[in-house]
Amino acid sequence: MNSLPPSFWPLAATWLLAVLSLWVPPLGRVPAWTAGLAIAVATAVWHGAMQPAGVLAVLVLALLCAGWRRATHSVAKGLLLTAVVLLSLGLAMHVVPGFANPLLLDKLQVSAGAAAVSLYLNLDKTAVGIVLCATFAAPARNCAAWRSAAAAWPVIVLTPVIVLLAGYGAGVIAIDPKWFAGWFHYAPLFLLTNLFTTCLAEEAFFRALVQGQLTEALSKRQDGPRIALAAAAVLFGVAHAHGGAALIVLATFAGFGYGLAYQRTGRIEAAIATHFALNAVHFLMFTYPALR
Repeated sequence: MNSLPPSFWPLAATWLLAVLSLWVPPLGRVPAWTAGLAIAVATAVWHGAMQPAGVLAVLVLALLCAGWRRATHSVAKGLLLTAVVLLSLGLAMHVVPGFANPLLLDKLQVSAGAAAVSLYLNLDKTAVGIVLCATFAAPARNCAAWRSAAAAWPVIVLTPVIVLLAGYGAGVIAIDPKWFAGWFHYAPLFLLTNLFTTCLAEEAFFRALVQGQLTEALSKRQDGPRIALAAAAVLFGVAHAHGGAALIVLATFAGFGYGLAYQRTGRIEAAIATHFALNAVHFLMFTYPALR
């Protein structure tokens, strides 16, 4: 059994609050998420999970996003957006120095016939999710916005069913319910980190940034929203190329579901919920991550 590092609880608490602060109204003139992220970063530095280079990278990303929002010239906006995309990818792929993401689970065998899984508290990817969501999405802060997000429930339900049945039919995964597995008490840890890091960051990037900006750029075309949805879905699939051709196809199908939830409601919460629903059912009921 793995034991969590001592720094886990203060880091998890402050970074979770930083994520949740996205849905808190501004504190006067100060966006709540900036205060939440500042506290989380300070905690990470205190516990040795971030170094000055990491702090600088997060600050630069936030400044680039702020500059993009304020820029009025199309060339300036384009250059700033390019810089945001490149830095976000670098942080999410863990190639930007200055982070010592804590290892939570080391080479855990989740399913027979599947590769072992390691789980990290990825602060760099979480920071990307927070900054991009605050910049390119409009987090729900009233009941009407949450009702709008909830209207995507058919997509939220059907996307996991279609994608996971396709994966099962293709022989990529097998039915593997884990309710009584000895390591099942790790499930909440996996699900929470998946929701507040993976789903948040990937939906903020592929839906709010990529799909949202493409939709705006193609606003004069009647089929613009559909092109933007398809492009974001394909890019999402390509981002999973490390898992082979089958995973690219399945991730692309999943991306269409996430993008449809976002397109129909205009809410990032709908896309995050769809993404999380698929990942949770996959983890709890099927081979994880995939058959070798």
